[in-house]
Amino acid sequence: MEMGKAPPRSSRVVWFYACVALILSIYTHKTSAAVTCRTDLATAANITIFPTDALQCMNSKFSPDNSGNVFVVWSLKDTATGFVSIVVSAPLAAKQWAALGFSGPGQMMGSTALVATLGAKGVNIDQYFLKDKVPSQVVRVNDRIKFTAGPESYYDNKYNIVYMAFQIDFKSSKAVPNFLLFAQGPASGADNGDLEYHTAQTYLPSEFAEGTVGESAASKLARKVKAHGAVQVFGWGVLLPIGAMVARYAKSFDPAWFYIHITFQTIGFIFIIAGLATGVDIAKTIDVPRLNGHKGLGFFLFTLAILQVLAVVARPHKEAKVRKYWNWYHWWVGRLALFLAVINIFVGISLNKGEPNAHNLKVGYIVLLAFELVAFVILEILYWLRWNRTPTPGTAIGWNRQSTDRGY
Repeated sequence: MEMGKAPPRSSRVVWFYACVALILSIYTHKTSAAVTCRTDLATAANITIFPTDALQCMNSKFSPDNSGNVFVVWSLKDTATGFVSIVVSAPLAAKQWAALGFSGPGQMMGSTALVATLGAKGVNIDQYFLKDKVPSQVVRVNDRIKFTAGPESYYDNKYNIVYMAFQIDFKSSKAVPNFLLFAQGPASGADNGDLEYHTAQTYLPSEFAEGTVGESAASKLARKVKAHGAVQVFGWGVLLPIGAMVARYAKSFDPAWFYIHITFQTIGFIFIIAGLATGVDIAKTIDVPRLNGHKGLGFFLFTLAILQVLAVVARPHKEAKVRKYWNWYHWWVGRLALFLAVINIFVGISLNKGEPNAHNLKVGYIVLLAFELVAFVILEILYWLRWNRTPTPGTAIGWNRQSTDRGY
């Protein structure tokens, strides 16, 4: 091309479109990843602890990062309970922390913050109390906020965005939510609880819209799990053991013992069927370690229960020669079922490890089991004392080797 001549028209057109493409790519890169109030939480974040469709959005006016991401908060105060459901999205990369704080006067000092950091196993969310401005007075705590659900997190690796979701009872919390604080900073010391000074921060007054949050899929699942555990513990852990004790220790009250025994076992069997139905429904939606073992043992126990019912229907007459063998079968299958039921109940409780009431449930069942064992020991001692006692002349009931079966 000669000096002083303009480039050909085709070259100018190519350069024009190249510049336009470059500008569009830069613009798209900066804005496509940005989370805004128009973002659909149902598809952007995997929040399960409560429904998010009714939550109202507040933009934090936080300075955007290189991808255009800012802090965005969705919240709703339930009109019935007063609990506040909150979802916050924040830009978060490795060796960074992002925090949402709650403050009475709108200052960092005296506020309570929920801080998200990235760990080897995903997002960590911790409570911090900011006693003072110096880093040594920013301490990790666990008693400032009363959660009624969560906290739960979801991390978008593609856009380096963290979503934190939680439901808070502020009436029972030490944190005061008059103002929402937003901050971000380096997290080189987050593993040992130390946070470095923030590099960016802002705040805004909290104005929680009121409405009805509704029941989440996780809450429905938790309700089903509680129902499953309750009916199974009441069936296998209460009704059937009482019925078995009546059959062994109350035979002197013939024939009343038989009808009491049948009543307890029949009602217990109905509870077992209800527990099996809820368990099958739950197993369709969850997949946790040891679930297959719990489920397999549950089906085996249900099979033993059905065999016991069929054995009662087909029981031979008292005078029949095979009645002795039928007794052995009925007694020992029943005892095996009750023993395995105890194991399976503990397995079921262990599947809920980490849930808020899991420990209390385990302790409660241990107390129930201990009470039943104490009752069994006392009744068994009385049984053997009476069995070895010489019958009193003229009494209608004789407790000795000649008049009473041992029951095994």
